[in-house]
Amino acid sequence: MKRPIRVSWRQLGVAALTLMVLSGTIAGLTVHRETVKSVAAVRIESRIDATGFVQAAEALVNAEARNAWVSVSARQSFERAVEMILLGSAAYVQLVHSNAIVVDSVDESFDGTIPLRLSGSSALEDSVTIASRQGHLLADVIVPISSSPDSYARVGYALEALDDYLQAIRLAGAGLAAASFLASCVLLLMMLLWLDIRGHLLTPFHGIIHSISSVHTSGPLILDDRKKQVSLHGRTLFLPPKPFQLLALLIREQGRVLCEAEIVQTLWPDAELADSRDVRQCIYLLRKKLDTILDGAGACVANVKGFGYQFDPEPLEELVMKLKPETAVSS
Repeated sequence: MKRPIRVSWRQLGVAALTLMVLSGTIAGLTVHRETVKSVAAVRIESRIDATGFVQAAEALVNAEARNAWVSVSARQSFERAVEMILLGSAAYVQLVHSNAIVVDSVDESFDGTIPLRLSGSSALEDSVTIASRQGHLLADVIVPISSSPDSYARVGYALEALDDYLQAIRLAGAGLAAASFLASCVLLLMMLLWLDIRGHLLTPFHGIIHSISSVHTSGPLILDDRKKQVSLHGRTLFLPPKPFQLLALLIREQGRVLCEAEIVQTLWPDAELADSRDVRQCIYLLRKKLDTILDGAGACVANVKGFGYQFDPEPLEELVMKLKPETAVSS
């Protein structure tokens, strides 16, 4: 069996940073996708509304001669139309006919003037621009009047609802990034702990993992991992480090046979020269120490021929049962 791979704090930091970047990227892509969808929908809606205004303007242009723009009735009808638009979500309305300014109205709540987009070209292209002007998020829509050269309408729609929605999306994206990062870190930590327990990795949490449950009880034997001592039938035994670690390993893995290679990689993870002879020597010392407390107690470290070693509490329980009558008689 291969030796466990050692994982350093630096590698854990790199892994956490990578998870942070991935979580931020996923959240950023999600926010970007929702933003693009929302802006695209607003572009279409704004374009439709502005086109309706242009159709009304174009009909009036075709019905009246150019001088009709100065007539009172024409101006009044357009002023009413513009007022209706401004009462809605429009921040400003502008109309240019043959490079002549016909309408230039700005909503009172919108502070500031909007420069006209005058052009000498007869082929103005329609456009929808989402931009922030004087603290307001606006859809700036320009639609040319096809029947008249150098004529166009321009409407600015206030996008307060979209602005609030985009703010909510950004907050949700930040929450998604944080939640994804925390969930990824928890999953990574759980995977590392599992691999450490199985002996595939040697993480910085190695000591913490094996001291979470500091007291292990198996029949009459109690192993205190924090105090590094063993109690058997009320008697305390202090073992050398390696025999103690071996006994703790066998108790933790009780019910499973550990081969010599697995014991080597757990007890001597950094020793390149450690082999099965060290395991057998450690087994011998452990049994001898247990026998000093209770004769025959070393048999709890059982040898499964051809496979390895395991902890068997039955010999200890049998020895204690034999001692109970003697204790009762002496009392």
